[in-house]
Amino acid sequence: MEIFNIALGIILLLFGRKLFWLFVAVAGFIVGLEFSAMFLAEQPQWVLVMIGLFTGCFGAIVAIFAQRLAFALAGFYAGSFLTLLLVQPFISSPAMLLFLLAGGVLGAALSAWILDPALIILSSLIGAGAIVKALGAGQLMSAVIFVLLVSIGIFTQTRLFTRLDTKPLD
Repeated sequence: MEIFNIALGIILLLFGRKLFWLFVAVAGFIVGLEFSAMFLAEQPQWVLVMIGLFTGCFGAIVAIFAQRLAFALAGFYAGSFLTLLLVQPFISSPAMLLFLLAGGVLGAALSAWILDPALIILSSLIGAGAIVKALGAGQLMSAVIFVLLVSIGIFTQTRLFTRLDTKPLD
């Protein structure tokens, strides 16, 4: 499963803005899988994967048919996942849900407000988070890798986004 998460993380890290529907689907899958693992730990693995697939498919369908709503949904997924990564070591499970909802609402508001830059930043953060979580390195090493990967993702997507969207002058 770690190789799969690393591959998805790399795709989000480098192409999250250009593959918007995939970003929403992958972020939905990761969030659904993480939440179900946290709150339904006693369930079989296939149930957790099915919940992740459902949330990912829901996100992809929304991204295809209602792009503005999907921006907010992607922000909610990303904000929730990033909040999970930040507060999970410090807060117990019962209080976690409030933090996850707050992070999701903040991510949704940012995505709906600033659209493209938010997608680049959030997809870079989610991609880096998925990779670092799958690597399972120590805290200091994880933090260094995370910052490095986020920087690479933002730089790469910004360059790719501006290069592909500019038209040559005739």
